[in-house]
Amino acid sequence: MILRADKVTNLGGVKVNEYLLTAHNSRNIAMPSASMEGRVIGVTIHNTDWISVADGTTPAEQYTRATVNGNMNDVRVHFYVDDTCAWQNLPLTLSGWHAADGDGDGNLRTIAIECIMGRDYTDRDRKSEDNAARLAAALLRQYGFGIDRLYTHHHWYSGKYCPAYILPHWDEFRKKVEGYLNEGNPKPEVKKLYRVRLSKDDAKSQTGAYSVLENAKKACPRGYEVYDEQGNTVFSNVLKYGKGEKVYLTGAKLYASVDSKTEVRTITGEYFLYDGKDLNGRYRVTVKPEYCGNTPAGKYVTGYVDKNEMR
Repeated sequence: MILRADKVTNLGGVKVNEYLLTAHNSRNIAMPSASMEGRVIGVTIHNTDWISVADGTTPAEQYTRATVNGNMNDVRVHFYVDDTCAWQNLPLTLSGWHAADGDGDGNLRTIAIECIMGRDYTDRDRKSEDNAARLAAALLRQYGFGIDRLYTHHHWYSGKYCPAYILPHWDEFRKKVEGYLNEGNPKPEVKKLYRVRLSKDDAKSQTGAYSVLENAKKACPRGYEVYDEQGNTVFSNVLKYGKGEKVYLTGAKLYASVDSKTEVRTITGEYFLYDGKDLNGRYRVTVKPEYCGNTPAGKYVTGYVDKNEMR
């Protein structure tokens, strides 16, 4: 039975029929479970061949139906694209199985577009490829990415020459995507996002992206910072080692003095820097912020902790 889309939208000038496997899995096929919420780093392009289809449908629908029926083995992609439309199989917040890199960034952090075409590069092939380029550009724009975030399957797994029909002219295809990315194709609304990263250019370290700054601050781990759309630091959770600074210790060795070789015990929990002074790589810690700097030090200092133990 030909599938009926739950929703039809337009993305980059391409008709997208939404039929999510998360909502239609009557045969209980295996499904990916890793979240891509706030973790997407780009778009990966694949190629698959034309297939025969019944009247009144398209290859993209046929591939989607084959997936639902369990006939696509363990392949799970976000979009199948042909010369007339696209069918979306997975929500953009859920990883796919498509890059052959296991738990690598290809599978877990990129949106997969499977472009249906053939090696003869007919007008129909070119139209399908053009739809894939438009869709890729719209997705890159939606996430605020540049053309450097467009990947091939081959990039993630060198043992697979894919997209086999686009790779021979990849530079040309890439320029086409970049052209659509830079022109005024129908633009989805781009939300203002605050990204939580170790540094502004380290996309792989990103733990999340939030539209509300306060939510980004709350989710910012020790050692990370929050960056706005322009890459400016708007919040930092990097340890500054000043007096009264809160530190987190997990099984940290506690010493009685700055030069002691043997720890008194190990400690775990929230502590505070007594005076923020680096004493040969060790800092004095105390259990309450109001104890910081008080004298006599022996009454308020819990002990000495190596700098590399603190988070």
